[in-house]
Amino acid sequence: MSATSIPAFHVSDTGKAAGSGDVFIQSRKSVGLSGIFSTRLDVHFFPPDKYPSGSLVIKVALTDSVKGAFTATSIELINSYGRPANAPPPRGNPTIFLTGRCDVQLDTVEIPGHVPTGCRYWLMIASNKELKEEGTPDIVGFAIHDQTGARIAYGTGPVISPGNFDIDPGQ
Repeated sequence: MSATSIPAFHVSDTGKAAGSGDVFIQSRKSVGLSGIFSTRLDVHFFPPDKYPSGSLVIKVALTDSVKGAFTATSIELINSYGRPANAPPPRGNPTIFLTGRCDVQLDTVEIPGHVPTGCRYWLMIASNKELKEEGTPDIVGFAIHDQTGARIAYGTGPVISPGNFDIDPGQ
């Protein structure tokens, strides 16, 4: 008899996020790799929409990751928390989590004939300030796995200027 489990439901919250930014990670820089990953998104979910929608691209040039551009083919989950950064005091640092499927466009093929397929992403963004404010920068983290479950790209860090993400938890 095999063990079975009931998969978790993916129920999205209302919300939206838009923006772009680069994250530089010194320890993930090497010859030919800038140590930067870039994120650009415009996503939303507000019923009566049936599903979350929008666009997401993550470009990766980090060591210990596949180098290329990952483009979302689906947005399966949007969960967001907090108060918008532009809300009256007390301000918040709204945070959004996204999951879904993505395709990859490799900059170089490291293993001839091998292109990762069946990729899935996880993305987290915390919006800590408005574009021209001083203070804690926005934070972006992501992980991408292929159809075998192997991690092929990941990174987390602070957004460098002039990047900015606006998140509205839609509460």
